[in-house]
Amino acid sequence: VYYRVIGPSGATIASTGMTVGATLNLLLPTTGAYELFVDPENGEALSAQMMLSSGASAMQVDGSQGVLETTSPGQGVFATFQANAGQNLGLGISELTVGSGGYVNAIVYRPDGSILASAACYVANDGCDFNLPNLAAGTYGLSVRPSDNTQTMRFKTTLSTDMAWSLPSGSSVAANMARRG
Repeated sequence: VYYRVIGPSGATIASTGMTVGATLNLLLPTTGAYELFVDPENGEALSAQMMLSSGASAMQVDGSQGVLETTSPGQGVFATFQANAGQNLGLGISELTVGSGGYVNAIVYRPDGSILASAACYVANDGCDFNLPNLAAGTYGLSVRPSDNTQTMRFKTTLSTDMAWSLPSGSSVAANMARRG
């Protein structure tokens, strides 16, 4: 089954094709009416349940670690954060556990809904991180989905202002980066 979300302008803002259990995490850039187009392959009949929920958590820059987890197999999580113009941030995903091992797919969205960065975060690496330099002001989104529809997941997020030092020639500076990302 193919699912497509169409924004108020008529443009497709998200789509996916799944045989079982589709989840679309959306950062809706404008107000207005959105449409969900559902297209079973080859004109077959379809019986499905669809739900729209906010499902979002807010991350705070330089705040405490947030714990995000799912309870249903295949379920994704979505979190948002605010950035100021010109801000340089690091986003860390750590203490990653996935129901059957492996990895999760993480995507960071810009305020307009376009993709800023994406990565596969592996359990073997305890997660992953994103460097987010010179951001525009606005609300950003983080979408994390398990690599298949049989998995649940749990992880911590850390959103931090990048550290910067002045390093004159011939001198040293002690660096302590205690936060992931």
